[in-house]
Amino acid sequence: MQYAFCDEFGAFGFTFEKPNVSIHFIITAIIVNDSDMPALRDSVEAVRKKHFQTGEMKSSHLKNNHARIRKLLDDLMPLPFNIYYLVVDKRKIYEQSGLRIKTSFYKFLNQMAYNALQKSFQKLTIVADETGSNEFMQSFSEYIKDHNPVLSLFDEFNFRFNKSEHGVLVQLADIMSGCLAFCYDENKKSKAEGSNYKTYLGKKIIGIQEFPRDPVTFRVEDQINFDSRVDATVANLCFRKALAFKQEFENRDADENSKMQIAVLDYLLFRFMNNSVRRYISTQELQNDLERKGFERLSTQFFRNRIIAKLRDHGVIIASSNKGYKLPSKKSEVEDFIKKTQGIIEPMLHRLKLCCNAIKLGSNGTIFMLDDPEYSTLKKLIKVE
Repeated sequence: MQYAFCDEFGAFGFTFEKPNVSIHFIITAIIVNDSDMPALRDSVEAVRKKHFQTGEMKSSHLKNNHARIRKLLDDLMPLPFNIYYLVVDKRKIYEQSGLRIKTSFYKFLNQMAYNALQKSFQKLTIVADETGSNEFMQSFSEYIKDHNPVLSLFDEFNFRFNKSEHGVLVQLADIMSGCLAFCYDENKKSKAEGSNYKTYLGKKIIGIQEFPRDPVTFRVEDQINFDSRVDATVANLCFRKALAFKQEFENRDADENSKMQIAVLDYLLFRFMNNSVRRYISTQELQNDLERKGFERLSTQFFRNRIIAKLRDHGVIIASSNKGYKLPSKKSEVEDFIKKTQGIIEPMLHRLKLCCNAIKLGSNGTIFMLDDPEYSTLKKLIKVE
């Protein structure tokens, strides 16, 4: 059995102009082997007494005293534990995103943290602080109870709030969250005084998840679960095509249409990287996002012709159905686009063929509408009789 002692930095909230609203939200898990628990608990307790005397070992008590923080870390680093953490840049969550609703925000982070830990450890008990009104950890506990399938007869994955003898290890998670905040949160970075705790803790860190993900470092095969090798190939290709367009055009002196194309592609990439199995994104949602970014409201026809069509003209693969658009993460989504296109093109070609044949027949074979060279491709497609 292994244990994950969890704590977090930051809280829900997006009014960043307020001084106490964090820009980042960090969930830190201290990973400990069952066999190391007694010795680690005693050692951390000794470090607590040395640096905090009778008080709890909390990052808020250290404030911005980096000399004191480094002395504390020097005593903690040799001990047998590792660190996994999830960090969320709340600024990059779109204003109209459902993740700006507290219950959705917590549920999404619960899912990310749970999936990462469950996949990594066969037998794991998550432990958190039961004191106070910790909304996030309460929601995490409920999520695990509701979403904990038995992967095999040998798997065991559960959650409990700490008993008093383990409290100091949850405090250790609090210290690490506070240190990592100096590397991410803008309000804390300005007070870091050159201290890079992510580098300092490097050998202890066994896993990092960042949300939203960065297109430059994003690896499709590491982040998406595929049902087949074909789906993995399709997803990789679609991601690379979208990224190639973004890299080629976003730093140019672009006209208004090109800027809107990049803005829409950014939104599609955001959804692809952070929730690839999400539903199709409606035209209205994409139009609303453009408006939020300062562009004028577009008609549906203009949006389709000048934004989506032009992205496709440049090789970006965008799946579409009657539900909207998305960057495909599986072969079936590309087939959605093919079927939708077929449903439009085939009836139009049939009507064109009827028109041309009627004129040919009505003119007693003297008028051939598609004989002009500019219609040669159409003539091959419909094979006028």
